[in-house]
Amino acid sequence: MPPAPHRYHFPNLLEAFLILIVLFFTEYLMNALIWKLGREAGLQPMGIFSVGRVLAHGVVFTVLLHHSKRTYRDLLHENGSSWRATLGLFAPPILLLTPGLLVLGSLLQLLLLQLYPMNPSALEAWQKMLTGGLGAIVLVCMIAPIVEEMLFRGVILRSFLQQYPPGVAIVHSAAVFGLAHMNVYQFMLAFLLGLLLGKLYERTRSLLPGILVHGFYNTGVTILAFNASADTSQFLVNYSATWYVFAAIAGCIGAWLLYKLVAPRTSPGTESQA
Repeated sequence: MPPAPHRYHFPNLLEAFLILIVLFFTEYLMNALIWKLGREAGLQPMGIFSVGRVLAHGVVFTVLLHHSKRTYRDLLHENGSSWRATLGLFAPPILLLTPGLLVLGSLLQLLLLQLYPMNPSALEAWQKMLTGGLGAIVLVCMIAPIVEEMLFRGVILRSFLQQYPPGVAIVHSAAVFGLAHMNVYQFMLAFLLGLLLGKLYERTRSLLPGILVHGFYNTGVTILAFNASADTSQFLVNYSATWYVFAAIAGCIGAWLLYKLVAPRTSPGTESQA
């Protein structure tokens, strides 16, 4: 039976890239508007950027939600289960999965740094992002997971799934997510993480599991960076073989439990009819 034709739904792939451009300039404008006020209030630069990102995403989300006639509640948790039950069900396997993701992400980061050495100014900006005080922690560990999941999975992937086959939609949304980070060092990791986040959303129709993955991962990276040497880009090499073993075991267990939660269910008679 041929697949049903996919009709247009906003945004498509091209419009998703246009949204990223609008979001970038909106965030830049918000930071410029609140910079003086924030400094007078005693906020550090990363704290100001945190506020600017929230305001920018708020403006963009308001427009997009008004256009699609949806609510924030629909955006966050579309399926019929309780959001508390969803958090309780997914938090343990995702927490176990996080050490494995940290090791894989760090190895990929080290490989990219070998292929494309980071210049001193970019390295300094990266270190400030990870170890830049309370503002950086709030931005990386709390704000980014929520607002990015709402945009990339809640708005963009949701629309893609109505226009493209699921696999294509997930790959497209992961590519948009990677490009949004605007540097080669984060693109590959964001793309691969976007595949996992996209699959979780496609199977659950809830942003909560993705927010947990995103938040736990970013928090883990921040903790490792704070405990690393001055060269934040090399934080993985400071850890012992015990850490690798623990990360591998915990990651495998978490991945298996997560797979069991989202794997398609088959009825007893399905296999015999195949």
